[in-house]
Amino acid sequence: MHKKDGGTAASWWKAQVKKNPALTYLLYAAVGLIAVLFYLIGSGIGCERKQQDPTVKTETDMGKTGERDALELRLIDVLSKIRGAGRVDVLVTYETNGEIVTATVRQTDEDVRNADGTGGSETSRSVREVTEPATVETGSGHAPIVLYEKEPVIRGVIVVAEGASDFSVRQKLEAAVHAATGIPIERIEVFEMSYEGP
Repeated sequence: MHKKDGGTAASWWKAQVKKNPALTYLLYAAVGLIAVLFYLIGSGIGCERKQQDPTVKTETDMGKTGERDALELRLIDVLSKIRGAGRVDVLVTYETNGEIVTATVRQTDEDVRNADGTGGSETSRSVREVTEPATVETGSGHAPIVLYEKEPVIRGVIVVAEGASDFSVRQKLEAAVHAATGIPIERIEVFEMSYEGP
């Protein structure tokens, strides 16, 4: 703003408001509009809410331990397609982690020593056994030979679904988890999802 007659910008604005009272209402309307916009942005009203794809990993899904479990993502995808289930979320807990079992090579080293004493000869023998992973030569070096992979042992599954209040939907969700994981129905818990309004 330019100074008028040696005054400040604030005094210039005051003079303009006194000359034109409608300018006062215009300023109040602008401040009110800005306040309403901040409220709408903060509460999410007036903004198009994105329906989150349940298979998409978000930062909260991933948490501090890393990526969301692949089994959880597959269960979410399948269970959400059951008629009446609605939105679905799944938590799988494990007794043990998965394990890769590699082939091993056992080597035995035998050390025999003869010692002459006054009463005759004495022989001492020591055997050392070393087990190492068996490897195969690849273009970039040596890689272990994988025999098989042990699947992690599932402790239990929690399913949270919008349609879980319906008994038949609950039964279908339990049956689907049982079929997919093989764990007993007693270790599958299904709960109704709470409504998250705007």
